[in-house]
Amino acid sequence: MASKSRPSFKDLPLDKNGPTGNAWGLWGPDDQLGTLNLLTDEIVGRAAKEEIRTGARISLNWSLTGPSNPRFPRKILEIKTTNKAPLKHAHDDEWTFNSQASSQWDGFRHYAYQKEALYFMGRTAEEFAASPEPNGIQHVSKKGIAGRAILVDWYSWAQKKGKSVDATSDQAVPFSDIVEVLNHQGMSLSSFRPGDIVFFRLGYIDQYENMSDEKRNTLNERYKTQKPENIGIQASREFLEFLWENQIAAVAGDSRAFEAWPCKELEWHLHEWLLAGWGMPIGELFDLEELSRQCTAQNRYTFFLSSSPMNAPGAVASPPNALAFF
Repeated sequence: MASKSRPSFKDLPLDKNGPTGNAWGLWGPDDQLGTLNLLTDEIVGRAAKEEIRTGARISLNWSLTGPSNPRFPRKILEIKTTNKAPLKHAHDDEWTFNSQASSQWDGFRHYAYQKEALYFMGRTAEEFAASPEPNGIQHVSKKGIAGRAILVDWYSWAQKKGKSVDATSDQAVPFSDIVEVLNHQGMSLSSFRPGDIVFFRLGYIDQYENMSDEKRNTLNERYKTQKPENIGIQASREFLEFLWENQIAAVAGDSRAFEAWPCKELEWHLHEWLLAGWGMPIGELFDLEELSRQCTAQNRYTFFLSSSPMNAPGAVASPPNALAFF
């Protein structure tokens, strides 16, 4: 919760000359990490000691060719392989793909406050064009994103409740549902600690991978002319206040845009508040299916996350290279 050294949610914005909700300057004038500053050695060390018990590991990375049918507008993986024979029996390859086509961390170059055209710490597109330094994903790569993580398995809960779920629509999951899911999992809002990383399973990848051919064809045609819709967290003051007051380090989900898209609650637009305002990475299209099965089997929804974004100077985003440890 808020302390004397940390402003409360009602005290935002910190930079009174900047856009709504910003926390610019909280970690100094040259900050490149935002809420990832919460992942101190002490917090990560405690999480490793408490959460890694059996050594079981689960990949959270969806295939780089996962979103192939229906196709999203972003380029999925293409591999060009070179056979060096007869000079030598060996191969090289070259990969081309959009860093946000599959599982990804959105970095702080990705999304600005739309009205002001200002990114995290008030930085601009002109600064990005001039140098790979400001807001590049390489800063996150130096120590990665690691620590105690919590799965909020909304999709399993919704199925048990008999709720209708259409993951390829703009269905919005309200904060009240999140509270109910936590209670169902034997947790509460008081279960969170500073530096936690929170995952939300909303059923997008499960429904994508199991949709009918008829729906695939329909969506393929639709996506040729319009941006895909997706289920996501409902943008709201309550959700943002929960993240801020509990000092969450990062959030991620299995959906294409994390928040319900298109966002209808523009006052609380999560991409603006989290990426541009707080420097909080947003994870999207994480494969949480096996993680859900493990958490259900163990009746345990906390785990240790290790994620190593690529050291690509000036990059906007990165595949997460993420593992869950139990």
